[in-house]
Amino acid sequence: MPAVIDKALDFIGGMNTSEPVPQSMDESTAKGILKYLNELGTPVSAADITARGDRDGWNAGFTQKVVGWAEKVGSGDHMLIKNPEYFSDYIREELRALV
Repeated sequence: MPAVIDKALDFIGGMNTSEPVPQSMDESTAKGILKYLNELGTPVSAADITARGDRDGWNAGFTQKVVGWAEKVGSGDHMLIKNPEYFSDYIREELRALV
């Protein structure tokens, strides 16, 4: 797995992964991360997300939400990010440095 994807999944894993539905801030951040990875040319696969979720004990519903967003981004579908400000410049810079 590329380092940038590993780091992105670390950021997502730092969220409240124990609930089936992410909180609004976590949802916006995760969607921003997935969209940005795609823009960087390193989209994350459903298999990578599922493997990380299984390994780290994420709630299955949370994992499936993230997988669904990744698939939506990967297919080029429009994805609404309600609070894009939660996807911080810090995260963006950390990810960009690993590409």
